[in-house]
Amino acid sequence: MAIVVYLDDDKIQHLLMKKLMKIYLPDCSVAVFGEPEVLDSWLAENHVDLILSDLNFETSSGWDWVASFGAKSKAPIVFVTASSSSEDRRKASHFKEVKAVMEKPISEENWNTLAGLIEGLN
Repeated sequence: MAIVVYLDDDKIQHLLMKKLMKIYLPDCSVAVFGEPEVLDSWLAENHVDLILSDLNFETSSGWDWVASFGAKSKAPIVFVTASSSSEDRRKASHFKEVKAVMEKPISEENWNTLAGLIEGLN
């Protein structure tokens, strides 16, 4: 069973994404985190197959977090954000771990893309 992590500082998004992942990624185990630092500690001792992350946190950005990510895990990252820009997509191309930037709410087509990404990992 693939393990998917969702990182977002909005607790309502945690509930929503858990429900959506049960529908669109039913064969995955899901863990949610509200702070990048807590996820980093968890990654030190746990394997994960895919990380979905918001881009905007109260104290930092997803870009700051991903810049220090390499030593923590080799899992691919997909940023899920309320407003993505061409600048976000440009930045994503500079990080080998970042596979996509998707807008919230995730479309059915993008859920299918995520399912295919997970399937390709196994």
